[in-house]
Amino acid sequence: MLVSYNWLQDFLNLDEDPHDLVEKITRTGVEIADVNHPAEGLKKLVVGHVVDCEDVEGTHLHLTHVDVGEDEPIQIVCGAPNVAAGEDVIVALHGARIAGNEKIKRGKIRGMKSNGMICGLQEIGFSDSVVPEKYADGIFVFPEDSDVKPGQDVYEALGMDDYILDFDITPNRADTLSMEGAAYEVGAIVDEKPKIEEVVLKEDGEDWTNSLEAKVDEKLAPKFYLRKLKNVKIGESPLWMQRRLWNAGIRPINNVVDVTNYVMLLTGQPMHAYDARAFENGKLEVRKANKGEKLTLLNEKEVDLDPNDIIITDGEKPVMMAGVMGGLNSEITDDTQDVILESAIFDPTLVRKAALRHANRTEASSRYEKGVNWDNTEKAINMAALLLRNDADAQVMAGIIKATDKKRNPVVVETTVSYINKVLGTEISADEMLKIFDRLNFEAKVDGDKLTVNVPNRRWDISIPADLVEEVGRIYGYDNLKATQPLSAETHGGYSAKETAIRRIKAIVQGQGLMEAISYSLTSPEKAVRYTKDPKKLVEVQMPLNSSRSVMRENLMTGLVDAASYNMARKQKELALFEQGRVYDNENDTFNEHEHIATLYSGSIFNENWQHLNQDVDFYFVKGQLTNLFRAIGIKDEDVVYKAEEIDGMHLTRTAGIYINKEYVGMIGMIARSVTMAEKSLRGSEIYGYELDLDKIIPMLSKGMTAKPAPKFPAISRDLSILVNKDVDNQEIENVIHANAGKYLVDLKVIDVYQGSHIESGKKSLAYNLTFLNEKDTLTDEVVNKAMDDITASLKEDLEAKIR
Repeated sequence: MLVSYNWLQDFLNLDEDPHDLVEKITRTGVEIADVNHPAEGLKKLVVGHVVDCEDVEGTHLHLTHVDVGEDEPIQIVCGAPNVAAGEDVIVALHGARIAGNEKIKRGKIRGMKSNGMICGLQEIGFSDSVVPEKYADGIFVFPEDSDVKPGQDVYEALGMDDYILDFDITPNRADTLSMEGAAYEVGAIVDEKPKIEEVVLKEDGEDWTNSLEAKVDEKLAPKFYLRKLKNVKIGESPLWMQRRLWNAGIRPINNVVDVTNYVMLLTGQPMHAYDARAFENGKLEVRKANKGEKLTLLNEKEVDLDPNDIIITDGEKPVMMAGVMGGLNSEITDDTQDVILESAIFDPTLVRKAALRHANRTEASSRYEKGVNWDNTEKAINMAALLLRNDADAQVMAGIIKATDKKRNPVVVETTVSYINKVLGTEISADEMLKIFDRLNFEAKVDGDKLTVNVPNRRWDISIPADLVEEVGRIYGYDNLKATQPLSAETHGGYSAKETAIRRIKAIVQGQGLMEAISYSLTSPEKAVRYTKDPKKLVEVQMPLNSSRSVMRENLMTGLVDAASYNMARKQKELALFEQGRVYDNENDTFNEHEHIATLYSGSIFNENWQHLNQDVDFYFVKGQLTNLFRAIGIKDEDVVYKAEEIDGMHLTRTAGIYINKEYVGMIGMIARSVTMAEKSLRGSEIYGYELDLDKIIPMLSKGMTAKPAPKFPAISRDLSILVNKDVDNQEIENVIHANAGKYLVDLKVIDVYQGSHIESGKKSLAYNLTFLNEKDTLTDEVVNKAMDDITASLKEDLEAKIR
């Protein structure tokens, strides 16, 4: 809100420097973003009266003689299309400074002397957005009734001697989006009662209220007032009103539209003026739009109305989008004679959504969405009628149509003096508090310690005791509050046991050479359940940004695959990524969060090296990484079982579920070809990874690590080659070996797999290396041979294996 210092002086006797006042206002809670003095940097700009004006043949130029209050008129060559004899204009004299610190000097144009410059408003610093349209491409001409004289400075006449305070208003202080609201606020700060005048309107026409049937939905517009004015003369607004409008950032249009904008700035109540011919059928209706209805707005933009848009209609077709902008079919034009004024309160949520939906946020909509003073609805419409009678010779018809008139009683807030002092850490007396509320123009009374405050409707942001604490604190002065050390229970820092465990796991994974990635928690419904064995009900977002971010993820792998796609599209094929984060589901109508960790590998195991040690990442490499992780956190190899699983998004024959003590904790495998082929950047790549449910694994962790010395006694290594049916997986074989190897088997690994023409069809050959070790004594061949015999016997019996 741009607040005029000169206009504020209509309400308050301000005699201090505007910059000092700005400091006080900012320290009291309403930030002033900037202070602008329009005349700053300008020099020698005066009013000039064009005595004569002649066209220069063959050019667009005009040779003028202008009275600037000197002994003789001065000659100025001007190229503006609207310069003419008899006009009062802005003249930059020789030596003047205009906008951009540009200096004006005497000179010659086409051989003709020019002793200055006749200026447009833009040339002296006005924004294009506030310059009246008729002067946008030419010079500014003072209205005939502006009472300016040749030679006087233009700054006061144009409002450039003012200081414009830019109130950076937060949504809760929308009461200051009006000059009256700003006056109440500044008055409380400087301890002065603002002079707020009531409107006394004399109606001089016949009653018109039976000539228009107004049908209004109270839920859409709880207050809706209409007034009619006849025989309105459309023209320019008085200069005093124009300068107040452009200093507030609003372009003057004509005397009717300008009055509605002026009253909005004054009272905070948005208004609208209709050409009465739009309602010749005698009907007006406020309703929601129907699907398929269209409206051409005043800015000539045609919009497809939404069923949630509030519209004003003539009983059939729309003539305005309520609270946002009027329709072109009810616009005030030069031939308008009768005007219907509207002052209303509309549903703020629907107005905000309509303005956002149609990308058409206006001064009116911004006020409706933040809140409007319900007490000013009638005052505003009467003020507008009074101004139009004075400035447009309008005849005010008797009566106001109050189609809806819902009342809002002032809020009464009760608290105690001791509560306010406790919160602020002050010792303010009850009398001092009453004086503060009197400065705010609130009715307040004290009964012992009890404090009761009647909050006027203009301060709809106050409703609870904490709001009163804030008001007392800011008017009392934040600088006057004593600095005290807050009293609170001592909080000891540190991580919880779960956080510590997660950090321990992350540190191990990082130590394996993986780089951490962070991906979005929001994804598409398809990706949310991909890479998940048993998908649960999705957690949907009520207002998603787009369809690809509409639900919460149930796995981390989808984010890592997206990261792989992004990197591979940029020629980064060697990837080792991990992510630790939360996944979400809705099970049994309960929203749940789970801590997961996932990894992704692609490319080669070794970086390029001179020994040419090249090996691509495969299932067994990733499984080895996972095994090392389990060992590091204290999970024994024999407790971990891998079972072939079919999981959406994973390779059918290269994927396994991970079970610890028969409980499913995650999956490991290769990303399905169907996924990699769908993304151009992933085609031809083999991507592996695993994902673990940390909520299940953390309770299984060992408490730290225990170091022990290296064994003193030698180990014995034996190889075992067997022939089994090809549908027997490695895990089954290892389970049999571990179950029968005795207590001295410390390591078991696959060293060879063969399946081809040299063995029976439907069979496969596997070779294992077994390491035995007794840490307390020398291990003998007899003990190892017995263990090997037990192993081979069990393999033959349980798996029908042949020993090779």
